[in-house]
Amino acid sequence: MKLIIAVLMLLLCLPAALATDGSSPSVEATTAVTLPVDYVTVYPDGLLAVKRTGSLDLTEGLHKFVINVPEKADKSTVLLRVSNASQERVVYEANPIFTLNVTSAGRQSFDLSYLMYSAASWKPVYDLHLTEESVFVNAQAVVTNLAGEDLQNVRLKLVAGLPSAAVSYAKAAPLMAYAAAPAAEEYADYEMAVPEPQSSTGELETLYIFELDGRKDLPANKEIGFPLLEQDAPLVRVYTWDAASSAEGPALEEIRANNTLDSPWPSGEAMVYRNEEYISNIDMPYTASGTNASISLGPSADLKVESKLLDYNISQSIKSIASEGRNHSVKETVETWSYSLSIKSNLDRAASLEVKEAIPQEAVMVSATPQPSESLASSLKWDLEIAARQKTAINYTYQVTRMEGLDS
Repeated sequence: MKLIIAVLMLLLCLPAALATDGSSPSVEATTAVTLPVDYVTVYPDGLLAVKRTGSLDLTEGLHKFVINVPEKADKSTVLLRVSNASQERVVYEANPIFTLNVTSAGRQSFDLSYLMYSAASWKPVYDLHLTEESVFVNAQAVVTNLAGEDLQNVRLKLVAGLPSAAVSYAKAAPLMAYAAAPAAEEYADYEMAVPEPQSSTGELETLYIFELDGRKDLPANKEIGFPLLEQDAPLVRVYTWDAASSAEGPALEEIRANNTLDSPWPSGEAMVYRNEEYISNIDMPYTASGTNASISLGPSADLKVESKLLDYNISQSIKSIASEGRNHSVKETVETWSYSLSIKSNLDRAASLEVKEAIPQEAVMVSATPQPSESLASSLKWDLEIAARQKTAINYTYQVTRMEGLDS
């Protein structure tokens, strides 16, 4: 026992002896540091970015620190910053061992960050309550912590956007090669003081970062719901009818809700209610600030629609066409098609109706009443305002001409 004590005293005195003979600067005993989690950022694809912060009183000179990080942390993404200190080296073991040169004695701030893949998830869950003029949008953020540890009293940031974009952003963070620790009994453990939080909510390229109010507890392996956003959004009701695929209807009811918030509505599941009665479960589309979300409520009996062929005739003639210095005989076939798209409103109010119809790509329009609002190579579209209890119709005619050579 006396021999062991003597050896320990010799080891403690050795750095001071080295410092006095000028061979190298002294290094204090290695300290194992566990920093409290300040905030976590959850990306749509399961990526978790963790920021730990704290502070510790340090003397001037060289210091060794073993920085404890979870097993699931990506070793290549660990980054440590310490105020008034420069990094001398890092030893790569189970936890990183940092040797730092502190240039100014006093309380120093520690900032540690790293990434953890498949360590968390979040999704928005919506309740949509319809009235005649608006829709009340209420969303919760349902967060799952898969990091392998309870996260307590943390600021929570949630990224909305495309998963591929989220990964690209996260991997753009500065990287520090990871290292690891000798046995824990070799070090003294210190808990760090946590600084006051600062808000950093904002937009980032195609992504948006929600920072929830206050600090949250995220128990491991549990789903926890937090308020995300709410808004009484103005809406426009629109009916749509694709006459080409559904000649006898029905028309579909759609609402277009305008997002007047500064933040987007992330995509997620939504429960739709009308007069407090459940209607359906839908997929809420991602809706940027200032744009409309088109939400289909399904088939509607409010409008009765039907497509009918009014007339079809075909005419043929033989024509002579000059080509390459000689005449060629061709048979010209002209087909003429006339349709009527009838609409009857069962509503006691006016309604907007979008009607789409397909036509052959080689068709030439002969007439249309009313004129389509959009005419493309193979489709027509009408935007109609239907009065209460009104009957109306769209009538149109097109021709298709084909040529067939008769010369043998």
